[in-house]
Amino acid sequence: MIDIVKKGMLAGIGVVVVTKDKILETLDEWVQKGEITKDEAVAMSDKIIEEGKSETEKAKVEASKLFNHMLHRANVVTKDQYDVLAARVTELEGRLHREFPNSD
Repeated sequence: MIDIVKKGMLAGIGVVVVTKDKILETLDEWVQKGEITKDEAVAMSDKIIEEGKSETEKAKVEASKLFNHMLHRANVVTKDQYDVLAARVTELEGRLHREFPNSD
């Protein structure tokens, strides 16, 4: 399951790299043809990169939510859940030993 998620994310990263290269190539072509200025190309590139970062961050959040949902459905305990339970067991053991001291 985790391998499928990793492969999907890597495929998405590959698409982003190819898309970025294609965008830069297209902007360079427009500059060479005189359709836009170099400054306009830089501004467009910066805007596209910022929007891409924003979309990437949104995708990370959604992927994390999906992954956590899949773990929950598979009844897999997260580290945070384990840590909470371990602390609770330690606290309960301490209370038990205080209330019923063992001579061992």
